[in-house]
Amino acid sequence: MKKLEIYRNDNFVLNDAFDQAVMNLHILKKQNGYKSFVICGCEAGDGSTTVSINLAAALASSGWKTVLIDGDMRKKNRYKRLNENVSEGLSDYLMDRVSLDKIICETTTENLSYIPCGELIDNPVRLLCSNKMNVAREELANTYDFIIYDMPAINAAMDAKVIAVNVDATILVSSIGETSKRGLIDAANALVEVKANLIGTIVNKLDMEQYVEANADYDYFQNERYAKKKSKKN
Repeated sequence: MKKLEIYRNDNFVLNDAFDQAVMNLHILKKQNGYKSFVICGCEAGDGSTTVSINLAAALASSGWKTVLIDGDMRKKNRYKRLNENVSEGLSDYLMDRVSLDKIICETTTENLSYIPCGELIDNPVRLLCSNKMNVAREELANTYDFIIYDMPAINAAMDAKVIAVNVDATILVSSIGETSKRGLIDAANALVEVKANLIGTIVNKLDMEQYVEANADYDYFQNERYAKKKSKKN
């Protein structure tokens, strides 16, 4: 099977942000043994898929054997950053149509595998609660260093909560200027109610100037390469 292509991101500011996330996940793995994470938006459109892809690719590039799972079996559009031409995926495995090893795809990024969502279905909650899903989690945990589940927004469907209670930790994604305060609070409360291990929030869609200002205390953000674009605006 042809390897799926992961489009490389060449934005150094974005890469720095994901390097920090990789460092934090590495610490959690070392201290607590965490290896499986749900990534989900507070609200639809927060960009959790982009975050999931970049985070999984960053982990893999750091030498960790990583699998990215597209757990959104409801959406109409497949990943825009993956050249995906596979037809079978997670839903097909959960419906006993194919074995787990047949839906794991290799990618052009070393150490990174990918499981597509498969056939779209209206209500995947029962499948996500099934014993087949439990078996998949155990097998993947025995094979990979990190498992990243890209799930639908927490306030849009129950799917993320179903998986969140069965993984090591959950990370919310919010969008600056888009995610409402109420949406963020409701999403966090929804995870707390089911006793999911919410460890933090990734703030998405910051522009370069906002990110540099947020990290102004660090000397490396005073380097000319970070200030260059800002000076061009003046």
